[in-house]
Amino acid sequence: MQPALFFILLVVFISSFIVITKTVYNRKSIPCMTGMMIAMTMGMSAGLIFGVILGIVFSGNLFISTISGMIVGMVTGFLSGMPISLMAVLDGYLSGIMGGLMGAMLGEMIRVEYRDAVTKIIFVVFVATILIVMNIIHNHVERSEKSLLHNPLILVLIFGLIFILLNRFEPIF
Repeated sequence: MQPALFFILLVVFISSFIVITKTVYNRKSIPCMTGMMIAMTMGMSAGLIFGVILGIVFSGNLFISTISGMIVGMVTGFLSGMPISLMAVLDGYLSGIMGGLMGAMLGEMIRVEYRDAVTKIIFVVFVATILIVMNIIHNHVERSEKSLLHNPLILVLIFGLIFILLNRFEPIF
């Protein structure tokens, strides 16, 4: 496994775990509609990034990449919506299916010379989405401390670090 792919998968797993943990921990103060949005966002984002990666890895076998991407998206959406409500579970579950399907199709159809670029773009979109979701969760929690995510300089540093790390690594595929 290439270091860049390992880095992407590690960031996706850790950030998804953090969001799910924050959702479980703060489930009393998160409204149903916000929980549905969190579950839908997590299911779709995880399904999309894993679908693209698996579509590229299992190129030529759309069945395996589609089913695997759907399962990852469904599980992530399910776990994100579970602490909130049954509607959030359903929303996250179905969004995970859709994200896994779309990601696998994109990964399968993309030309070889654009695989790295598409994976990096989808990863940056994933990170931006996760940061927005973490900000939404923080806004619904009634605490006096200010989150680092409210500081634009921190967000610029995070994205700058991601761009530098992804460009320092060898090609992903």
